Amino acid sequence: MTNAPHHRNGTIALHATACVAAGLCALPALRRGDEKRVALQSWKPYQTRLPSGEELGSWFEGEAPAGAMCLVCGAVSGNLEMIDFDNWEGGGREAFAAWREAVEASCPGLVERLVVETTPAGGRHVVYRCETPVSGNTKLAQRRIEVDSDEPVVVGSKEYKPRRDQAGVWAVAVTIIETRGEGGLFLCDPSPGYELVQGDLCEPPLISADERDVLLGCAWALDEIPAEVVGEGVVSVPSVSDGGSAVRPGDDFNERGDAREVLLQHGWTLVRSGENEHWRRPGKSVGMSATLKDRVFYVFSTNAAPFEAHKGYSPFAVYALLEHHGDFAAAASALAAEGYGSREHTTGVDLSAFMTDTPPVTGPLEPCPVPVGELVAAYPQLREPVIHGLLRAGETMNVIASPKTGKSWLTLDLAIAVATGRPWLGRYQTEAGPVLIIDNELHRETSAHRLPKVAQARGVAMREIAERIFVDNLRGRLQDIFTLAPYFEALEPGRYKVIVLDAFYRFMPAGGDENDNGTMANIYNRIDAFADRLGCCFVLIHHSTKGSQSSKSVTDVGAGAGAQSRATDTHLVLRPHEESGVVVLDAAVRSWPPIDPTCLRWSFPVWSVDESLDPSALKNERPGKRKEPKQPERAEEPDWTVERFVESFISSEPVTVTQLRQQAVSVPRLSWRRVGELASEAERQGLIRRVALPGRGGPQGFVLLTGEVAK
Repeated sequence: MTNAPHHRNGTIALHATACVAAGLCALPALRRGDEKRVALQSWKPYQTRLPSGEELGSWFEGEAPAGAMCLVCGAVSGNLEMIDFDNWEGGGREAFAAWREAVEASCPGLVERLVVETTPAGGRHVVYRCETPVSGNTKLAQRRIEVDSDEPVVVGSKEYKPRRDQAGVWAVAVTIIETRGEGGLFLCDPSPGYELVQGDLCEPPLISADERDVLLGCAWALDEIPAEVVGEGVVSVPSVSDGGSAVRPGDDFNERGDAREVLLQHGWTLVRSGENEHWRRPGKSVGMSATLKDRVFYVFSTNAAPFEAHKGYSPFAVYALLEHHGDFAAAASALAAEGYGSREHTTGVDLSAFMTDTPPVTGPLEPCPVPVGELVAAYPQLREPVIHGLLRAGETMNVIASPKTGKSWLTLDLAIAVATGRPWLGRYQTEAGPVLIIDNELHRETSAHRLPKVAQARGVAMREIAERIFVDNLRGRLQDIFTLAPYFEALEPGRYKVIVLDAFYRFMPAGGDENDNGTMANIYNRIDAFADRLGCCFVLIHHSTKGSQSSKSVTDVGAGAGAQSRATDTHLVLRPHEESGVVVLDAAVRSWPPIDPTCLRWSFPVWSVDESLDPSALKNERPGKRKEPKQPERAEEPDWTVERFVESFISSEPVTVTQLRQQAVSVPRLSWRRVGELASEAERQGLIRRVALPGRGGPQGFVLLTGEVAK
């Protein structure tokens, strides 16, 4: 019995060495009960490099050899990816069987090429390499389980917090299929409890991007909690003419139109018909890229433009994207011309494409005024501060600056201040709480690089923010503010003190216009609803308009309609100062006294207050109109009288008019002409006299009346 662990560890050591030799990043792991993790203090370096032979020896053949191993996915292991079929209550075996059948039907022989192993709980790992880079860990299929109350429930080995749906039913969403991709890892054979049943982990097959689409698509088709549908759920607008509910062209097409005809015309291929149709994108010869079920077109391919992966599309959205390049107004007009929709609503913009989660109108708004006495008694104080002087709980704040100004760095500084309860910029006291940054511009590597630098510059240890700041990078899997509704619904109220959306323009819905007040008001209304439900603040990072901002009021700084500054509670702007590397921070606030503008100086990677500069000295960036530096005021010089002129410039030594003019060249209010006039007047009044100077040509000069010519 005592030799068994050594035998097993030896096998793991040999297997880890073979994996690394095959270009796979193998690391030591710990498996104790439900606990599964890397047996290293930090494994981040191995996301970009393979371990050395010495490192492998110390991990697997030392005095305390590791009892399990794991493989790091992503580029470091040659674009390695694993599909995990969880087996709570047998769900993994059931899902794996259905997935295997679907893959075989779409791409015969593909499953037999893959590496498959069983997990301790009876689930499955499917492993392969891809010719193209793989994405991060992704949930592919979930199952909804209804429960009796909001008490946490345990499914398999994981605990879930139930949430109430719109019908008032408590339920949890349990993941049954997900991937481990870039930045992820998984325990594997020969670790205890894992058993290889097909293929060789040291030689995972290399599949194409199209074949990967088949694998992920067949898994996504098993999702029992469908994604939000673009272009569905639009509210009918009451018609003045008939007193009923008129139907917009987009709504009517969703009821009567056929997305199949549009798809076929644009090169899509119907692979399998039936209740759940399988469709293949143009340019692809095998597999499937989307499904069509219950009139909803679900896309899972990451290469099916103009559609986005993991989204559902109504027939009208399919028509608008393919026939009118995403111009929903043009699509609505064209459908109206074909007879769709009521005549009263054939003009104007049909916003159905991005009003997917607008709650249905059940009737007119019921008035519910409250007597002022009750109002004051119920709300005796303002909401709790989050950033004193700027922001309160449940409020929204814009941070506006021109592109590449450093507003994202400033926001990371703000996040660290709130997470640790430190004053922001050393000036605005904060109330400590967790911060969520939803970033749709930066890669994960960039965020991971920037945050520690800002923390170090502020003297904050990483351990202070390691579990206080959370980052979700959406680059490559963008969502607009409306389709993010399920995301925010899944967050627990009170979980975060502040949520940052960076950058705001990328959260605009398809077809939306930031210059339209109605669109912007609708977006801010939705953000207000999120903030109210979650009990947190939202900070929105946005860009300013082109051109000079110096002559604008604070609320006019920012690209888009005026509603974006009026709808928010705090509109904070950064404008260039006359001095290079300096901006002026100013803000319009709703629930605080007005703030004084402040100069901030850039010293990588943070902005710091500079009290020595004048905040009113904004840079004028208008082309062709350079603002001259402000000159210090000089004391006003008195007028030159004859007496003052003689006293200042004439002596017993003779001086010519030319010499007098040279002496007066830098004297205020004394021009060359004035010098000649004063000399002539002094001579006329008898204060000076003209004398001949030595030399040929008879030069003359002036001396005091009592002076003599020097010999």
